[in-house]
Amino acid sequence: MRNLWWIYALCGTVVALCLHSTKTFAHPHVQVQASASLLFSGTGQVIGIEHHWQFDEAYSAFAVQGLDTNKDGTISREELAALAKENTESLSEFDFFTKLKVDGKKLVFANPVDYWLDYDKGTLTLHFTLPLKVPAKLTRTSGIELYDPTYFVSFVFREGDQAFSLKAAPAGCVVTITRPKTDLQTSQNLNESFFNALSAKGDYGAQYANRVLVVCP
Repeated sequence: MRNLWWIYALCGTVVALCLHSTKTFAHPHVQVQASASLLFSGTGQVIGIEHHWQFDEAYSAFAVQGLDTNKDGTISREELAALAKENTESLSEFDFFTKLKVDGKKLVFANPVDYWLDYDKGTLTLHFTLPLKVPAKLTRTSGIELYDPTYFVSFVFREGDQAFSLKAAPAGCVVTITRPKTDLQTSQNLNESFFNALSAKGDYGAQYANRVLVVCP
């Protein structure tokens, strides 16, 4: 089974042990470069988030093993369909690693839709949309956080304009992005004692959260 979230769940049942054991579990096991869009309705309500997660080459290579079923040397979207379904539907167990607040109120997501995977130049990218169960009227601000509380998966928003966008937003909205203080490369170089200190802090990864503030007039 290649399901990233299955691997995560296996470790997650004994998070403290994983974080205190061998060097195998001493740093993030999966690295993701992310981009996202906040979705609005035609009436200015917030209706969901669209995610695009590009996995590191090591996980990507592991995940696509044996999926070139027609042996044509490429792995198509159709050949990845079952894996996309399995991975995306499993995300609910981890709250999609996503928090969305509108005017300070945390909102609840419905089941993900429009999910698919593509494999290009050695990397696997998961695309999916998280609709809100109830659309939210935006009267002032929206805040988005993307991170893994246990730091098993390291998320970092892409640089530049690809990191975050607004779709059908009211005119005049302003976006501010705050990326983790420690990037992927630095996190791999931290020493063992640093990661051993994670221990019982269940939301340790919050300090490495990607945060987006959207302010609309």
